[in-house]
Amino acid sequence: MISTKTRKQGNSLVITLPAKLGIKEGEEFHIIKKENGTVALIPKVEDFFESAKEGEFYFPELGVDYTPHGGELDEL
Repeated sequence: MISTKTRKQGNSLVITLPAKLGIKEGEEFHIIKKENGTVALIPKVEDFFESAKEGEFYFPELGVDYTPHGGELDEL
């Protein structure tokens, strides 16, 4: 198990991550702190749809004729 400590830097706390974890310099993360104190770092990913042109991700050849009705995830 890898462990680290926080340290004070200005008005912030810093957590140093060992290079052997393979995290690249400048990589960005979303930070989530749960009620039980767990801190999770979620890598930010590029939003492929942010600059998409209308119809760019439309593939009629897949033959899918589906219109979502709003409760799809409720069925999982």
